[in-house]
Amino acid sequence: MVLTLGTSYEPLVLSISVLKPEKVLILYTDKSHHLLDDVIEFTKLKPSQYVATDVDAENPLQLYRKIKDVYEKWGRPRNIYVDFTGGTKSMAAGCAMAGSAIGAKLIYIAGNFLTDLRKPEPGSEKLCYIDDPYTVFGDLEREQAISLFNKMDYVSAYRIFEELEQRVPGTKEYSALKYISKAYNAWDSLDISGAADNLSKCYEIVVTEGKIDKSFVLNSHIEKLEKQLGVIRVLEKIHCSEEAAKNKSVIFDNIGYLIANLYQNAMRREKQEKYEMASLLLYRILEIVEQKRLWNYGVDTSDADFTKLCEDEKVLLEKANKIIRSVKGFNEWKQLDKKISLLAGYILLAAVGDDIIKTKKPGKEIDSINRLRNKVEARNNSIFAHGYEFISKEKYNEFKKVVEDYMNLLCSIEGIDKEELFDSCEFIKL
Repeated sequence: MVLTLGTSYEPLVLSISVLKPEKVLILYTDKSHHLLDDVIEFTKLKPSQYVATDVDAENPLQLYRKIKDVYEKWGRPRNIYVDFTGGTKSMAAGCAMAGSAIGAKLIYIAGNFLTDLRKPEPGSEKLCYIDDPYTVFGDLEREQAISLFNKMDYVSAYRIFEELEQRVPGTKEYSALKYISKAYNAWDSLDISGAADNLSKCYEIVVTEGKIDKSFVLNSHIEKLEKQLGVIRVLEKIHCSEEAAKNKSVIFDNIGYLIANLYQNAMRREKQEKYEMASLLLYRILEIVEQKRLWNYGVDTSDADFTKLCEDEKVLLEKANKIIRSVKGFNEWKQLDKKISLLAGYILLAAVGDDIIKTKKPGKEIDSINRLRNKVEARNNSIFAHGYEFISKEKYNEFKKVVEDYMNLLCSIEGIDKEELFDSCEFIKL
């Protein structure tokens, strides 16, 4: 408990006697110092229980700082009271402001005040509680948190929603918003398990509260939340399960989920104008497209068995080199590398006539490879890859167009419900 000592010691004795705090901070002035002994005598506080410090009666900022220092020293207790009955108006204002800032319960001793004696009439005293103004002004904080959430600053939004949850009673709204903020921050950082855990908590609250109140926050998004939980569960299976580590079929059988997740992550980076990071994620999609098509033949790009593509590796090498001879900046291969790079993968797919690289006009596959190489080269020269350049918006959009062409073609060929998956991976706006 924090108390201000004015010209009367009785209010402090009453507060301390009623609430029996474990620790006490008493703030006094030169004019009230002589009353400190009375407070200690009547409350029987032990020396280890209380801290007493002097303050300037007309300097609320100094008082605020002293309360903050002791609050920190006490380890920021959650169950704390501030009694601002005694002292000057400046002391009372500073004490109340400090109490509100640390989330304390604000109290004062009221009664019939006897002007001549400057004391309350004996027996008329009563302990009064002040409602936390944060329960009203919390609406302003809520608007700020929603704005931060919609700007994809999920960490800051989470912190505000968590504080609102603790300080505004009687609603589960801020709990739901806290958990979705934490879930989206985890999902955005590719912490899939963390996203699953927090999104589940959010969903459970919305389902429970939505049955009672149809207008409950996020209830209008309940179907989207359910779909996102389903996506997260699949992504958990892909990224976090022992099954996927042992058997890559688990990954490639659910490749649409992986692509949709990376694409929507890239689109969020694009909105933030972080084109280097967005292009990095899009490049990964381009790799996944090639890896999936080769996997369909039984080829693992990390340790390729080329007999799955062609019984005679020499024949496959010659087909690949025939294409390479028409690709700018490429030297002919002397042998097939078991670790297949992105462009090498697309060259091999062109060599076997795969649908992902096949064109309507025969012989135009070379143009597709050259176009792909040119756009990939811009990404490879970026600061996040192998170079020192920054990707301009124009170059980024050109690269994005190439990626989307291959991505859309893959979804069409493989029968992936692109619209459904991509919508599920797009984050909700509040």
